[in-house]
Amino acid sequence: MSYSVLNIQTLANRQILGFHLDTPSQDLTDSSDQLLLTGWVASPNDPISYLEIRDSHDNASCCLHTFSLNVERPDVVNHLSNCTINRRCGFTTYLTVLGLADNSVLLLNAHMVSGEKVTLCKITLNRTPTSTHFNPKLHPIIITTIGRTGSTLLMQLLAKHPSIIASNQHPYETFALEYWLHLVNHQLHSPHTFLSPIDQQRFERDFMSNEQQRNWFQEKYYKKGLYFCQQAIEDYYHQIGVQQDKNNMSYFAEKIPYFAGAETTTWRQLSLVVRELYPYAREIILVRDFRDMVLSALHFGARDNATIDLESEKPTAYLNVTNEVSEFSQYYKCYQKNALLVRYEDLLLDTTSTLREIFTYLSISASDESVDAISCHIPQVDQSHQQHITSKSVSHSIQRWKRELIPQLQYKYTNAFRDNLNLFGYDA
Repeated sequence: MSYSVLNIQTLANRQILGFHLDTPSQDLTDSSDQLLLTGWVASPNDPISYLEIRDSHDNASCCLHTFSLNVERPDVVNHLSNCTINRRCGFTTYLTVLGLADNSVLLLNAHMVSGEKVTLCKITLNRTPTSTHFNPKLHPIIITTIGRTGSTLLMQLLAKHPSIIASNQHPYETFALEYWLHLVNHQLHSPHTFLSPIDQQRFERDFMSNEQQRNWFQEKYYKKGLYFCQQAIEDYYHQIGVQQDKNNMSYFAEKIPYFAGAETTTWRQLSLVVRELYPYAREIILVRDFRDMVLSALHFGARDNATIDLESEKPTAYLNVTNEVSEFSQYYKCYQKNALLVRYEDLLLDTTSTLREIFTYLSISASDESVDAISCHIPQVDQSHQQHITSKSVSHSIQRWKRELIPQLQYKYTNAFRDNLNLFGYDA
């Protein structure tokens, strides 16, 4: 478990008055899985909204972490005294590098209030994988998706297989993996970061006062914590499997949301951590025609809010998810080779073949008897499902955009998502 900084390339840009990365420095070597980034950036003409770190690939990049300018830098203000800049122009943040590949290239971007994005620097890392020596008997299936794409239905069907553990009650969700890996990302690396400012000082004075103690927290404490988290995840799902009388348990399934709140873990971070700690993990990327997805979300939101007028919302509803869809598409471009793509429409219209493809991918029973016993649950809609669905039938949930949108809006929606629709094989 270690990483080294191979190269830091600062990029010039006319939109930025000044930028400096204080840490890390080139040729830095660290024995932890935590990369500390500190520095400052000044842009008086177009203020910075937030910063982000992305994992860069040949044709795409994925967001790993976002953060704000959170440190006052009077030294920078004095240095640039001929300009008016915000005192809070500095930043300090930690990035979990757990799971990053060797020779990973990280992009540090600044997002401006105007909507412009500026790449400040590129950081190339070399790292060795982390091993906790935990030997899992249950392996994760992570469902990477956006809301209103049929993930509830997919989870229901997966829960019916005797080799897969998932909640068997609506909405078929459990979040043990996400919970304990959030602990890994945000507390185990730097235990002081979730304490109050006063307690942080006490912690650093008492427990980080010398290199030997710091190394103990970064290595031994951290690995013991990782082992504990994996054991807790395994125990949690095993007891669910016992309750469900499953005797041939191989996997547990969880959905990974695009966004679950500030400072939470992103798709990419979770999949990185999962794949490093669980070599036999599997990922299903679930997608739906984005035009139908928007309308489904609009109808779902209107159920609990009588003030929403559907027709007046339709002309702009798609704008609420364009960034999310773009990021989802970037994710798929980067990591599709390690995942199975499942389309909502195939799951509904060709359930048997789609389930067989999924179970074959997971190397579990995909016999006709197994698949037929599970696929027959598609038309069964109980009262709890009635609260979740937004169309009167399965067939009406597909290509609803052609029925519910006037031609002008059909063009707007299609044009907004055209590249993303083409990427996933939809007619655009």
